[in-house]
Amino acid sequence: MQPTSRQQALERYTAAYDNASYMDIRHRIINDLFGKDAEYTIHEANEQVIDLMNALQDTCLECCGADQHCGSHITLAKLAAWGKLGNETINAIQFYLLRFEREGSTIAVDFECSAKALSITHQFIEQVSIGTAHANGIHAWQGRMAYHLLAAAEYLLRTAELLVERHNDLGYIREKLKYGLNRITNALYEGIRFSDKSEMFNFKSTYFPDERDR
Repeated sequence: MQPTSRQQALERYTAAYDNASYMDIRHRIINDLFGKDAEYTIHEANEQVIDLMNALQDTCLECCGADQHCGSHITLAKLAAWGKLGNETINAIQFYLLRFEREGSTIAVDFECSAKALSITHQFIEQVSIGTAHANGIHAWQGRMAYHLLAAAEYLLRTAELLVERHNDLGYIREKLKYGLNRITNALYEGIRFSDKSEMFNFKSTYFPDERDR
C-alpha cells in the first residue's frame, strides 16, 4: 500500500464516518460494561467507555493509513478483552472498521481475531489457575504430573497472551515460555520415575528448532 499523509487519512476518515454506526457501537459497549438496562447518558462519560471509543477512533485512522496510529487495533483489542465485550460488539466494531480500511489491509480482521483470542485466553488462564491449585493436592504421581502440566498450560497461555498483545519484550516472552517448558519437563519426570511404563513418557527425540532453522 502507498504511504498516506495525515491529511489524506483524515479526509478518508471524514468521508467514511457514519454517526449512526458509531453511536450504536458506543451503546453496545455501555450495555456490555454496565448491563442491558444501563442509562447511556450516565455512562457515556465513563473513563472505560471513553478509552474504548478513543481507541476505536485511532484504529479507524490507522485503517485510513495514518502511520502515527499504527498498532491502535491492538490497543483496542486489549481494551475490548479487558472490558469483556461480547462477540456481537466485537463483530460490530470489525464491520465498522471495514468502512475505513484500505485495499490489502488486514487491520479489521486482526482486531477481531486478537480481541476474541485475548478474551478466551483470559478466561482460560483464570480457570487453569484454579485447576492447578486443586491438582496440587492429589496424592499420586498422576496428580503431580497433572499439576505440572496445568502449571505449564498457564505459562503457555500467558506466553500466547503476550504474543497476541504484540508485547515487545522478547526476553519476557522467552521467560514465560521457558517456565512452561520446565513444567512440562517436571511432568515427564513424574511419568518416567513412577509409572510402570516409563518409556511412554520418553520424548528425548523431540527436536526444538534453533537459529540454524531460520
